[in-house]
Amino acid sequence: MVRNVFLIVFTACLFSCPGMAQVGIPAADEATSEIAAADEDDEQVDVAADVQVAPVNSDERIQNRLQEIMEATGWFLAPRVTVDRGVVFLEGIADDEKHQQWAGATAMKTSDVVAVVNRIDVTDPPFWNVTPAIESLKQLVRETTAVLPLLVVAAIVIVLSYFLAAAAARLTRWTTENRIENKLLRQVAGNFVGVILFIIGVYIALRVSGLTRLAVTLLGGTGLVGLALGFAFRDIAENYLASILMSLNRPFRVGDLIEVEGAKGFVRTVTTRGTVLNTLEGNQIQMPNSTVYKGKIVNYTATPLSRLDFAVGIGFDDSIIEAQQIIMTVLGEHPAVVTDPPPIVIVDSLGSATVNLNVLYWFDQTKHSPLKVGSSVIRQVKQQLTDAKITMPDEARELVFPKGVPVQMIDPSHQSVTPDEPSPEPSTPQPTSTNGEGGLKTEQSEIMRATDNDETVNDKANLIA
Repeated sequence: MVRNVFLIVFTACLFSCPGMAQVGIPAADEATSEIAAADEDDEQVDVAADVQVAPVNSDERIQNRLQEIMEATGWFLAPRVTVDRGVVFLEGIADDEKHQQWAGATAMKTSDVVAVVNRIDVTDPPFWNVTPAIESLKQLVRETTAVLPLLVVAAIVIVLSYFLAAAAARLTRWTTENRIENKLLRQVAGNFVGVILFIIGVYIALRVSGLTRLAVTLLGGTGLVGLALGFAFRDIAENYLASILMSLNRPFRVGDLIEVEGAKGFVRTVTTRGTVLNTLEGNQIQMPNSTVYKGKIVNYTATPLSRLDFAVGIGFDDSIIEAQQIIMTVLGEHPAVVTDPPPIVIVDSLGSATVNLNVLYWFDQTKHSPLKVGSSVIRQVKQQLTDAKITMPDEARELVFPKGVPVQMIDPSHQSVTPDEPSPEPSTPQPTSTNGEGGLKTEQSEIMRATDNDETVNDKANLIA
């Protein structure tokens, strides 16, 4: 009898102890393991470490407490909690899977709960749900409002750094004016100092606004933006580098008559982008510096002396030596023709009706125009050859008479005597320059003066003097 009473009391104590009850029921450990695995697979949810109720809990008290918690959250539709001997049964509909797992984990944390059976279903999301987008917009507005003062300060820093960089660039050009003769190099030095200061200002502005990673990227020069800008401004960078090289090498100067890629004209100005030429017709040609630097440049005024030539044909019966002497006399007396190197008159070829002479002479192209000098020399040579009875026949032509040429015989006794032809009067000396030629001076000043009102050129800084 005593033994039976002892066994009954021991058994009741064993099942009434919460710790021993949980150890003795493997279902509780299995439910806990399932909830922990679900928490590891899905997003971690915040659960209270312990839900306190009265020290001695009954199923009814646990049920009421969990029912109140689930209704207070508002995450569940028609929630229902049932507790039977420490086992909690959860029913209802949760708005998402995370809250479903939260309900099971919260019930398991409750004191005196040995197991949880989670029967809560999850509602299917609507086909057209804009709530996440609205919440994202609200969050973006809140973040923008919070960072707006920092952006204002960053904008002020960028503006101040821009004006500071511009002032530093002008100061650098002014201080290097007496130290660096090349104007383009002074401009490059000023731009370099200004760009460095501006980049530092932008870096400070990005740090102030909280964009530290973007600031580091900006200073590092990495990213797709830098690559895209490199491709976009490749031609501009190439022209800028070509302008620096031309400023150092000086293949020509302002006012020189050059020819590049078929374009011929006087150099008007050279900027960081292109070279402006004024043609002999008064037109303007703008060529990229990269084209000018890489192309074949013919500088007609690089050396003061330039050679002209022309051909003249005399008759077979005329004296070649006499014709050469007459032409050399004209060249020797012409004020625009130089004697060193000396002019030459050579026999070039024999034509069908003429002996062709080639006349070559030098003149100072910095002072005289090649068009005007050539016109003056040819005019005087023609006149002197005519006065010396040296013929300049046209090319021979063959005349064909199909029916023959009728010939009439004249009686010598009836031949009239023609009076002697009067001797030709000496010709009037030829002037060096006529009104048609307008003097022998070069057209450079006239062409440059004709384009002085070109506003597209006057406002640009000339990089080559």
